[in-house]
Amino acid sequence: MWRTELFHPLIVHLPVVTLLLASVAGLLRYPAKSNDKIFLERFIFVMLAIGVVTGWAGIYTGQLAYNIEVRKICDPKVLQNHQYWSYVSVIIYTVALLLVVFKKYIAALNRLIINVLIVILLIAGGIILGYAGHLGASVVYEQGAGVHKPADDCSDYNPA
Repeated sequence: MWRTELFHPLIVHLPVVTLLLASVAGLLRYPAKSNDKIFLERFIFVMLAIGVVTGWAGIYTGQLAYNIEVRKICDPKVLQNHQYWSYVSVIIYTVALLLVVFKKYIAALNRLIINVLIVILLIAGGIILGYAGHLGASVVYEQGAGVHKPADDCSDYNPA
């Protein structure tokens, strides 16, 4: 039916959006008023839950696509870096989700520390996810895993 490597781009864009929205909401939570904080906390939880589940699905489909695409591209190291940083970002967001879920069971004194740690994880996850996305775009648009088809000898590939 469909080529296996096509499942990855279909799935991976949902977690990118939801996880980045969770990161932005984490930054907006601190200056917000109390009613808005409650909404933003729920929003962060929902975006993290959707993003982490679909992020792991993106990792799985990326692993399926890796075995096919690694033979077609000019610089497999970029694909390996994309894979590595994608793992790191989804792991960071998974830890943030676990902290959000279990923070209500933590003593009130430590809750502030947990909230700060969650925001730090959301910021770090957003930065790393952006970098992983940049590497993925490089694989698709520069190296021939999707849109651009380089020359057979990769003479037109210029990693600048």
